[in-house]
Amino acid sequence: MANMERKGFTLIELMAVIAIIGILLGIVTTSVAGAMKYARGQKANALVKCVKEGAENYRAQKGKYPGIGDRAQSGALKRSNNEGYNNQSDYEQYELDGAEVRSVVRELVEESVFRANPMLDVSALFVSAKSTGEPGTKGVGYDFNEAIHGSERTKEKMKVSQMYFGYPETDRGWFRRFRMVYKNSTGVLEVGRQ
Repeated sequence: MANMERKGFTLIELMAVIAIIGILLGIVTTSVAGAMKYARGQKANALVKCVKEGAENYRAQKGKYPGIGDRAQSGALKRSNNEGYNNQSDYEQYELDGAEVRSVVRELVEESVFRANPMLDVSALFVSAKSTGEPGTKGVGYDFNEAIHGSERTKEKMKVSQMYFGYPETDRGWFRRFRMVYKNSTGVLEVGRQ
């Protein structure tokens, strides 16, 4: 009987190895995508909590909310906007628009950075110079420190006056602005995700 030495792989063995590698890559890709989505969700929740606490700190020190305080105290927010909260005429709840949300957070940032009165941890903020963060838009966001100091990704430094403030969208990581609702009946500003 002749001793046959085999060199190399057969086609079936090669296909089996490729199939196994493909299955393993699929499992790893799914796990990584799930972990990234979870991490973005946790960052978004932390940012919402940070801004909410900052607004409450501001209110505790100054007796009004940043950006909307005088209007809230005068009753100017008792009107319904865009048919009210969730497109329903509910005059007890006023949903702030994008410019008002930006004004609230910018006042917190300016108080924390320029007036040395730490209302919130600005290093945790997620910002954009171009995207307003409205639903349905696609815009890139950056961490606050990266935006202020510049990096390879941002290329140039941003000024606080140029910034929109928000959080990373859970699914794709696009920049989204915070959602703020002022409750007229309780005088409380709720901060959340869109």
